[in-house]
This record gives sequence, C-alpha cells and structure tokens, in this order.
Amino acid sequence: MRDNDLTILAPGTFIRGNLFSENILIIEGGVEGNIRGNKVIVKERGWVHGDVLCRSLSIEPGGVVDGAVKVEFSGELLLPSNNTDRELPQGKEDKNKSLPIVEDLDGQSTDPGLEGEDVPS
Repeated sequence: MRDNDLTILAPGTFIRGNLFSENILIIEGGVEGNIRGNKVIVKERGWVHGDVLCRSLSIEPGGVVDGAVKVEFSGELLLPSNNTDRELPQGKEDKNKSLPIVEDLDGQSTDPGLEGEDVPS
C-alpha cells in the first residue's frame, strides 16, 4: 500500500491539537494547534491558530495563520516525538508590533514588518 501524499482538512472541519504531515497538507478548515509539515497550504477560507514549522508554506488571500511561522529546509523532516509536551519554537513578540519576531537560521532576530531596520533582541 502506497503512502498518502496529500492530506486535506476540508471546509467545515475543525481540529484542536497538533498536526504532523510528512507530505502535503492543505487546510481549508480550521486548526487550533501547532503544525509541523513538509508543504503546508492554507486556502482562502482556511485558518490556523498556532505555530507552523515547515519546508514550504503557501497562504492564499483570505487564509489566516495566527502564530509564529518558521519555514526552513533541512536534510530531514523531523518526525514528532512521543513526548506530547514538546512544542514548536516560539517567536519573541514585540508588544508594539502585531507580527512576531522570529529568529532566522543564523539566530538573528527578524521582524517581517520592519525590513531594513535593526530590531532589538
């Protein structure tokens, strides 16, 4: 039996909890929890209230991700551990900004809303 390459969270579907997808995850419904995956697509009526860690992320106009986002490529996608207390890395929030400040792969703080400006850590 071949592995499923595509997982679709259909419109009208709501999941509360963390998700892991080894291949493509399409979100047309809602997720209240963290997502770890390879390729994540949030469709126009989809929403995520939680952090997203993936290799590829696409958010269509109207789609919502309310949480820290980290898109990175590593040689291997880490499988979720059996330790359910582990969570995705959290971004540092600046109380004066609406977007989270996240660290890039070199450990430098970046704020997507302040391009070209130094952001205090």
